Amino acid sequence: MKKGILYAVLASVLWAIVNPFIKQGLSYDFTPMNFAGLRFIVVGILLFAYTAHRGMWAEIVRHRRLFGNLILINMFLGYTGFYFGVDFVSGAISSIVMGLTPLINVLLAHLLASDDRLNRYKVMSLAVSLAGLLLIVGTGGDGRPLDWRGIGGIVLLLASIVFQGYSAISVSEDKGKVDPVFLNAVQMFFGGLLIYGVGVGAEGFQPFWAKPAGFYLSLGVLVFISVFAFSFWFMALRTAGTKVSDINMCRLINPVLGAVLSWIMLPGEYPRFSTVAGMAVIVGSLLIYFKGEQFVQRLRPMRG
Repeated sequence: MKKGILYAVLASVLWAIVNPFIKQGLSYDFTPMNFAGLRFIVVGILLFAYTAHRGMWAEIVRHRRLFGNLILINMFLGYTGFYFGVDFVSGAISSIVMGLTPLINVLLAHLLASDDRLNRYKVMSLAVSLAGLLLIVGTGGDGRPLDWRGIGGIVLLLASIVFQGYSAISVSEDKGKVDPVFLNAVQMFFGGLLIYGVGVGAEGFQPFWAKPAGFYLSLGVLVFISVFAFSFWFMALRTAGTKVSDINMCRLINPVLGAVLSWIMLPGEYPRFSTVAGMAVIVGSLLIYFKGEQFVQRLRPMRG
């Protein structure tokens, strides 16, 4: 396995386990934006303590376009759109929309990246993976037409995917200029401050002291995940010879592993035929994406 793909797989595995801990943290009378902002600020402080070096502020100024992109577009706009979008729509709809993240990002890479083009195997893989995602998340809901709030929520979720996909491409295009861990430190700390400010303005200030131990346990696990997952992700994006589209396809691990963890960790969750079938379809789509051309080439001599 290529090093860049390995980093992307590690990041995707870590991201797949965040939802139960987010739900647990929010169960202690805490609001989403306050919680997200607090989480990212703590991550930024820890990473700054690890990566602090002489001239780092000059480095931020020198690469201000890249850092500004990550702070404003990836963190602030991306996560603000995500949290408000999730609040406006049902869980089923938000799962379907966010499940489109790898597919949308692969298409963005095809349109915007300088060396990342689709071929027939990748197009086939995208279509197959979409079918697998729909099998996993289902098409649930109450069947009623969406109102303006629901439509707005879907638009915000789609916008958050596009914002974060565009940022990933910009990081990949600037390979080798900035240490990926330092890159993560800057975006987490300053992006977290912006998100926290929006949270205080929109949700009111939420005291984060004198909480039960479970709150700090959830926050600690999420901080750990963010420290390593985002750093792995930037390492993947900045690995020479690794394409953004290939890296984003690894995010299809999220719904698969997320479903398995739900069966293990959440009461009342159990395997269904459609979910297991969807997982098998997604695995098949990844095989088509990464190995489809090689598989066809091996079949040709056998047919001859």
